[in-house]
Amino acid sequence: MLVRIAGWSERKSRPGIRSGCRCAFGPLAAACLVPIASVRDTCGFLLQPSTYLHHGRDRAVVMRVSEPRAKQVYGLAVSARDGFAFAAVLSCLMHAAQPRHRRHAVVKSVARVARAYSGAAKSAQPVKQELKFEAKLLSLVRGSEFGMEVSKEAKLAEVASARLVVFGELHAMPPATHLELEVAQSMLAASAGRVHVVMEHFSFEMQHLLDEYTSGQLSFDGLNKAYAEIGTEGHDVYAYKDLLQFARDNAERVQLHGGFIPRTFAKIVMRESLEKALEAAKSKGYLAESETCEGSNEHYNYFEAMISGRDPHDTSVNPQDTFRKMFPAQIIKDAAMAHKVNQLLDVSPAGDKILVICGAAHMFYNCGVPERIFASHPKVQADTYRIYTRASDHRLPLTRTDEISMLESAFGKDTDPADLCLIFEEVDAPTQDELEEQVKAETASAYDKVGETAAIEGNLRKAEKMMARIGYSEEEISIAGRDAFNYQGVGNPHRAAAIQPGEVVLDLGSGLGVDSFIAAARAGEKGRVLGLDISKAEVAHAAQRAKDRAVPTSQLDFINADMEKIPLDDNSVDCIISNGAFCLAPNKPAAFREVFRVLKPGGRFSICTSTVKLPLEVGVNWPICMRMFEQLDNLKPICETVGFASVGVDSSDSAMQFTLDLSPEESKTSEDRNKVHVGSEEFKHLEQFDMNEICARVVVTGTKPA
Repeated sequence: MLVRIAGWSERKSRPGIRSGCRCAFGPLAAACLVPIASVRDTCGFLLQPSTYLHHGRDRAVVMRVSEPRAKQVYGLAVSARDGFAFAAVLSCLMHAAQPRHRRHAVVKSVARVARAYSGAAKSAQPVKQELKFEAKLLSLVRGSEFGMEVSKEAKLAEVASARLVVFGELHAMPPATHLELEVAQSMLAASAGRVHVVMEHFSFEMQHLLDEYTSGQLSFDGLNKAYAEIGTEGHDVYAYKDLLQFARDNAERVQLHGGFIPRTFAKIVMRESLEKALEAAKSKGYLAESETCEGSNEHYNYFEAMISGRDPHDTSVNPQDTFRKMFPAQIIKDAAMAHKVNQLLDVSPAGDKILVICGAAHMFYNCGVPERIFASHPKVQADTYRIYTRASDHRLPLTRTDEISMLESAFGKDTDPADLCLIFEEVDAPTQDELEEQVKAETASAYDKVGETAAIEGNLRKAEKMMARIGYSEEEISIAGRDAFNYQGVGNPHRAAAIQPGEVVLDLGSGLGVDSFIAAARAGEKGRVLGLDISKAEVAHAAQRAKDRAVPTSQLDFINADMEKIPLDDNSVDCIISNGAFCLAPNKPAAFREVFRVLKPGGRFSICTSTVKLPLEVGVNWPICMRMFEQLDNLKPICETVGFASVGVDSSDSAMQFTLDLSPEESKTSEDRNKVHVGSEEFKHLEQFDMNEICARVVVTGTKPA
């Protein structure tokens, strides 16, 4: 099995993409060669010959390619039997002048296909980096507000008041898809009736898919698969998952509509004639009987400029006639979508609202879809709001949107492009190392706040009952003493650790010191315990409490350090315990490698940690600790890969939520003590989730081979 993707500009590979193959379309094209049988990407996307992947002007087409032809034309070495059918996913309309986010979008589409086939060979790593954007909303209403950055909240209220909203997007780009969802939500909140969402991404022939999805007959994966099997439209449906889910959740008041004529009709225009396409489209009711698909000179000016890159506002340069033949293929799409909206306006009650989502090229300057709607329903123009999406470029950099000269260069003088512009640019996303350091900084900051108020007395009786519930003995609770109210763990590591007198013990993530105090009592005067924590404030508190307990630093000490970079010698520790800290380690394999390094041969570890049983639901605001939880099934393989023997994962007491028998007095908590997440308003929404279904507390144990 072979999966290879050609390099991009200057042969620099992108994250997760293997470079080094030649491609017939030059260094800015991409090729991915994979077996065509049952080809699926990670979203269940079934690729068929002639399936299109695209974003804006970027196109990728799936073609059957024999092995000899793959070698001859594409320069791709393959190792399959002669005559085996392959699918080549080619991005072939890319050029250096295009914005980086467009090139990257196609890279991600192609990479996703490759990753589906890289699993068996394990030759390609998944892309960890996500596109990151900065965006602004600019008013395009002529007057004193023109070009000014505006508040999203204020504009959403304005948008929601309109009966018709036309949203011109750059397909699948997160800034646009996120705003589309917010617009739909605002329109529903302001509507006395229903909200109709008309989407370019689905053809009229796909209406049954949308109906089956919103009624619950079809899952999202099923929708995605069926969409790809039809194969005429080729949009990234996954990018609109949240909007589609919103419609499904509100199916009684939100209706999804396929908004485009199937692409096959545009092909008829190009390959046969406009007349034949009109006849075929009208026979199916896709166009008004009076439609001729004639376009204005103004429309062609913008259409040609979109393709050629010419400045449409520079009157000294006329548009070329090169694209006149393909212009009707664009208009037939505009006309069909406008006809669909006009039909909805004819039959829907006055209280209903309509959100039209189409490519920006189908609505800018009122050309295309809007002009045909307004021609049939002149009065609705005054009750329409238009949103235009564009990527930041040399004509309008994101940092210079307040300069009139830049605005006029981008939108022209005395023109009416739209009411609102969403402008964005891709910014460099942090590397994986930077993300991990960011998580550590957030963790240290959160627990520093806890450490600052740790001296304030908490509910000791409640803490003792909690410790007893998760397995601490009466002796261990007695050792904790009045420090028990600063207990922060998720289990009891001591039972499996079985610390012996005279041993050297390392407590990773020692927090406010409770487990270190118990470990020091077990190791005795001849032993030594070192507590390590990322929070300086908690280390300071624990060290002061050890001093108050009259435990010498030769027997018990605390240091501020990173568990992924333990400042100890190799083979220097008999036993390592940890209680909750591994939940927050962003790089679990790195942390376990450090455990392995510092343990003596024959040394052991006992680590209590919380895990997730399945990946967390996308779109929910989870606290940082939960975002860092490892998946339960991954723990044992991670430890065994590092080199540990006799690895065990004890989930016999895994409940995250349980009831304690507390009196009213014992239930009280101090409002003066800082907490991490628990009871905070930011995470109030988590009360609706059953944490026992999502997470599990476990004790992980293992030994370093002697």
